[in-house]
Amino acid sequence: MKKLLTLNSQLVPLAYAQALIELAGELGVPRDQLLLAAGIAPQVLQNPAGRLSFLDFRQLANAALLAADDPALGLLLGQRLNASAHGILGYALLSSATLEKALHFALKYYRVLGLSFDLELIEHSDRLELRASESIPLGALSRFAAEGLFASLYSIAQFLLGETPQGVAVGFVYPAPTYAERYRDVFATAVAFEQPWHWFSLPRAYLDRPMALANPATMQMCEQQCEALLATLDIQDGLLSRVRRLLLARPGEFPDLDSAARALHISGRSLRRHLAGSGTSYQQILDEVRKRLALQYLGTTHLPLYEIAALLGFSDPSNFRRAFRKWTGRQPNDYRAGPDHR
Repeated sequence: MKKLLTLNSQLVPLAYAQALIELAGELGVPRDQLLLAAGIAPQVLQNPAGRLSFLDFRQLANAALLAADDPALGLLLGQRLNASAHGILGYALLSSATLEKALHFALKYYRVLGLSFDLELIEHSDRLELRASESIPLGALSRFAAEGLFASLYSIAQFLLGETPQGVAVGFVYPAPTYAERYRDVFATAVAFEQPWHWFSLPRAYLDRPMALANPATMQMCEQQCEALLATLDIQDGLLSRVRRLLLARPGEFPDLDSAARALHISGRSLRRHLAGSGTSYQQILDEVRKRLALQYLGTTHLPLYEIAALLGFSDPSNFRRAFRKWTGRQPNDYRAGPDHR
């Protein structure tokens, strides 16, 4: 049985902690003072292959934010988390033939990094969008973590391309912080806030760009090591998450169970059995996804109800209204009208 991610899961690479400690030191916070405030024994950081728990890293980040007195610490940390800071996965990105191959490799193996986010790649006709949502509750550190993730992604993309990418767009869930102007310095563009999810978007024109350090042999070796590391850490992507991502990637064209099973490279019988063992069913997951999308469409777009119904796979708007009332106890128009009606 795979382990559930908890704050005690020891998955955070020590390279992230070392980078944060060095950054805090440059901002005037001595290493010993920071570790003492975080309640982390120095010997914990001595094993280069070791890992911190989410809880330990959260304590370290909290202590650094308080002592360094710089609210943009997440942005600063992300800028120095280059490809090599991400270990074997970073080397794989550097060895990829194209940026597209690097992205797909990262999406397959990002869990070896112990990130506290689930990542999802959405392909549009002219752009590629990476969405991030918290896999464990981050509380007051949500902004710090999202800043670090996306600042690192941008820095790596810039390095792989050998230039500052044009047409990049970035959005975050939280409201604009008091230092919002510093985001432009990091991402070289205006940043959107109060978004439905964290997202990073790049024009498709960059995807076929050949990488200067492409090396098929190194890439194969990195893939083997990532597979082994995933097995060791026991953090392989859960089937429930894979089903949800499959459905979210195909709004309006939701596959039936057997088609979904084929896309996930398992049998329909196995999919049913696994879902039942998790206390759910394919229909329940589909309803969860439809509800999530319905709330998004109603809250962030002006699409008419018949178009939303079609996007959710309902042939008749009245069926959508009945389903929405079952999910929320409200009518779609009442929900759209605002908080007083919800």
